Amino acid sequence: MPSKVLPKELEGIVERHERNPIISIKDVPFACENIYNAGAIKLNGKYALLVRVEDTQRKSHLALATSDNGVDFTVPKSYVFSPSHLEPCERYGVEDPRITRIGKKLYFPYTANSSQGPAVGLAVTTNFKEIKRLGIILTPADKDAVLLPEKIDDEYVLYHRPSSNRSIWICYSKDLIYWGRNKPVMAPASGSWDSEKVGCGAVPIKTESGWLHIYHGISGNVYRLGVALFDLEHPSKLIRRSKSCILAPQKDYERQGGVNNVVFTCGAIVEDNRDVKLYYGAADTCICLANTTLDKLVEFAKKY
Repeated sequence: MPSKVLPKELEGIVERHERNPIISIKDVPFACENIYNAGAIKLNGKYALLVRVEDTQRKSHLALATSDNGVDFTVPKSYVFSPSHLEPCERYGVEDPRITRIGKKLYFPYTANSSQGPAVGLAVTTNFKEIKRLGIILTPADKDAVLLPEKIDDEYVLYHRPSSNRSIWICYSKDLIYWGRNKPVMAPASGSWDSEKVGCGAVPIKTESGWLHIYHGISGNVYRLGVALFDLEHPSKLIRRSKSCILAPQKDYERQGGVNNVVFTCGAIVEDNRDVKLYYGAADTCICLANTTLDKLVEFAKKY
């Protein structure tokens, strides 16, 4: 079980919102089994969360919750993205989207689930009213994919985690369809809070010190969040990673739920003043918000 006492260096790095959870099953205006793990984007001045919702048949869909202030979200009465009956890899659902803006387009890799295991699908939109599937880009078993928000040497860059592996990998593409040059870029840290597995979290944030990754790590069946920095020009090169986590399951809503002891992010929003809204799923049961700043996260990755 996670400790009730935070390590000293974690104090003040992120602050949970006082109204957590900000979205739970009671906020969904239709019958569903569960709600968790949301991609995040600011679109036309509004905050938007692409939320994974599990229906009463235990199949996952994506709903677009919106807010004027980033805290009070409205969940619509219908999904914006559901499993396609034409795609065998999506028979069990579509899960855990991470939204990346490149130019005027919004891309979201997602986990497609079926009896074959998880695979990575990719979709694109401009406003979530019309969404185009680009197909399954990484075959089973693979998941936790996130697209870098700009090209490097005229190539798209994708981080992901093969399910048979415990590490974060990278791959590249000219057209978003065919991906290659796969290699691992960050492994679990022996004896640490992320000693069993590491995986992608929010979309990497470009900073003066490198690409800031808010990632998840697992140890003792506890999911925590940490930060790492990758080189701006060579995104396969790990520069720094935090020795301690920035967020661990401490509250009841994080420790008890569909899966106990989980904090898991698919999205963060950076404001113009460099404040960061970190949206995370708690115990596979609800959506929560933690506040921090970009400077705090970068400094923490460097210092610890």
